Amino acid sequence: MFDPYDILAWVIFGSFGMVYVAYGKWKDLWQPKLLGFGLMFLPYFTPSGFWLWTVGVILLFAIFIARD
Repeated sequence: MFDPYDILAWVIFGSFGMVYVAYGKWKDLWQPKLLGFGLMFLPYFTPSGFWLWTVGVILLFAIFIARD
């Protein structure tokens, strides 16, 4: 039914998303909050595992570009 690698991606990206949101609240920055919510809700909107991993990794490294 579910691919184990997709479930692993849900856990990894959801965990990093929670950390990004907490960091954004702590520093009062909107960019990490937005990226965090994007990572947490990403698995609900991606059609396949390939897109889940591709967009998830891009969002994980986008924090280095989006910071002030």
